[in-house]
Amino acid sequence: MKKALLIISVLIAPALFAQSSIEQPKLNEPSGLVTDSNDNLFVLMKYGIAKITPDGKVIDLRKLDGNGSIDRAYKNLVIDSKNTLYASDGNIISKIIVSNDNKVNATTFTGASGGYRIVDGPIANAIFVDIKKMTIDKNDNIYLTDSYDKIKTEIGSNYVTDNYFKKDLKKNYTQSFSLIRKISSNGIVTTLKTPNGKYVVPNGVCSLTADAEGNLIYTNGGFGRSVEKINTTTGIFNHIAGQPYKREFCPVYTTGDTSKAELFSPETIIINKKGEIIYADERSHRISKIANGKVSTVAGNSIIDPCSQNIGGRAQEGCKDGKALTALFYFPKGMAYDSKGNLYVADHGNNCIRKISPDGMVSSFTKPNPSD
Repeated sequence: MKKALLIISVLIAPALFAQSSIEQPKLNEPSGLVTDSNDNLFVLMKYGIAKITPDGKVIDLRKLDGNGSIDRAYKNLVIDSKNTLYASDGNIISKIIVSNDNKVNATTFTGASGGYRIVDGPIANAIFVDIKKMTIDKNDNIYLTDSYDKIKTEIGSNYVTDNYFKKDLKKNYTQSFSLIRKISSNGIVTTLKTPNGKYVVPNGVCSLTADAEGNLIYTNGGFGRSVEKINTTTGIFNHIAGQPYKREFCPVYTTGDTSKAELFSPETIIINKKGEIIYADERSHRISKIANGKVSTVAGNSIIDPCSQNIGGRAQEGCKDGKALTALFYFPKGMAYDSKGNLYVADHGNNCIRKISPDGMVSSFTKPNPSD
């Protein structure tokens, strides 16, 4: 009898595993990533949003949204203290509520289709032109970047920007200014200015986050290759790490003191409960940390290609679990922590979510499916 039960269990187990594998939706080019208070992950995919439960079950929320309102190419995803999601697609920010039984309710939070001008005021009347980056602070205020070009004639020279860009305008800096717009938790939209009325326009913003004091921390990508800070009260810019505009081509990745460290391709940035800055150095396929005056590697160890092979900088992608400093990634993007201190990473090129545990081990939280 025991032998018969063993045979049955052996036959059933693979069948159940196969069924589970079939039901798991593919995470197509995951980018944004947030966690709610119950440790559920919400993943921004190429089109739409997926939910991943703490036990690793992937749920494609597009299939549970009867109106098809979240089946779109969102650019950003944030979550507030009440587990409400906000996602932007350029002109409009959607408010998305997902119930415990995965019912989806998506409505327009603010903005209008085909926005062509900058309009502040109540969220019902506000207009956005080109929302590219978005973050939310501990008080549920949303900050986002919007089109500077749309009103640069109006602004003229009435603005402040980072010290490196304005220091020597004769250098071949790439001008990619952004306005900073704020959607306060009481529903009013404003454009960030200094106390004396100058617009705050950072250059080259690749990713945006807010620290515990409400300052904005951002990565200056491309030629900038640095991490900078904006005091949202004074509009003052402060440098955090990297060597801004030092190398247009052939970047290097050098850890150590922030005054000397060189960043390769800093992109998505977040801040953990310790106040440490964590960013994805995307083209080097690494996760890095800025803390206690130093830049260090959290995970990733890809071989960086010689400059002759790619003058813009590129490392060899991969997908390898294990000890964090031997693990391999493929264009890591969005990141989020759970309540246990695990760091989840949207591994864009591997079409999966990776997990970095507090003890420094990397595992594939969902099944990798590398891009060709």
